[in-house]
Amino acid sequence: MASSKDVKKTLVQWCEDYKRWIAKNPNLVSDIESTVKYVSFFTAGRLNSSTLASEFVYSLPNLMVLFNDQIIRASRYSELKLPSLQSKLKIWLTVIDYTEALFEVSAKKLWGEAGRWFIISLIQLLKVVMRLILVFRYKERITQTPAVPPLNREKLNNNNDGMQASKDAFSLKRSGKVIRTVRSSASQTRTWAPPASTSTVESEELENNVTIESLKKSLLIAETIHILKPLVHLGCLSLSGPKNWNPWLLSFLIDLTSLKLFSKETSLTGEEREEICRRRIGLLLYILRSPFYDNCSRMRIYHMLEFVSRSIPLAKLIAEPIARYLPHWQNTYFYMWSS
Repeated sequence: MASSKDVKKTLVQWCEDYKRWIAKNPNLVSDIESTVKYVSFFTAGRLNSSTLASEFVYSLPNLMVLFNDQIIRASRYSELKLPSLQSKLKIWLTVIDYTEALFEVSAKKLWGEAGRWFIISLIQLLKVVMRLILVFRYKERITQTPAVPPLNREKLNNNNDGMQASKDAFSLKRSGKVIRTVRSSASQTRTWAPPASTSTVESEELENNVTIESLKKSLLIAETIHILKPLVHLGCLSLSGPKNWNPWLLSFLIDLTSLKLFSKETSLTGEEREEICRRRIGLLLYILRSPFYDNCSRMRIYHMLEFVSRSIPLAKLIAEPIARYLPHWQNTYFYMWSS
């Protein structure tokens, strides 16, 4: 019994040491994460015969980044916390985004096509419900993908001086007004000018967590139809079949309608504009989605890759693997519900 307690105590100590090391060495952690990502990209192609292993290797570095980011956020910005349910929803949404292909491939291997489509439908239903809760309960105007974006470690380090300034001042959560602490008032170098903002990163965190009371109806409609698009596409797909153009066209029209409504809004924040830009770029993926890919773009893409491989020195090293693995990628990733 004593040995099991010792093992548990040792594991807890290792976890605490790991958290402290992550918090103190964000640059080194970023380098390790980048190395793991590059290895996963290389290995995914080599393990094409084992799709399940490829998906696991691809998901692992993303989950590692999410886990380490949460440790860094907790250690440096412990005073900036979302409501517990909202925070958990965002974390679980991000985990699902990183692992949904892994679950899909696992279901297909275990239960065949029927199991695969059941898991796809279940995952998309969960994502839709969680995103609608974020919009209607927590008044988020635009839900990000991933819901918890990777922490900008470089900006974090550039704002270390701002962290020191935060010891002499703090920001009110509602108004964002910067207040000087009593301790700082005794300083000989005291000035009567208002203190500077604690840090750019903290300001961004506060801006993201502000509940916007006046949620415009047009924004609500635009985000709601974007969130519901996966279920609409899956429903249409089940009725008309994968080779029919109706699901493809319906999803494309939903995306265009949502983006059109967002384009009329002028009060978007920087992060909201970045997400809208990402969705606009995502429209290009429609050329890789069936049935457009099967009927229109597939041969053109292969001809382009072949031309690049012949015409540009060393391009063959990149173009040929892309051409070889494109059928697998197209069949695994380029769905209407993945954007």
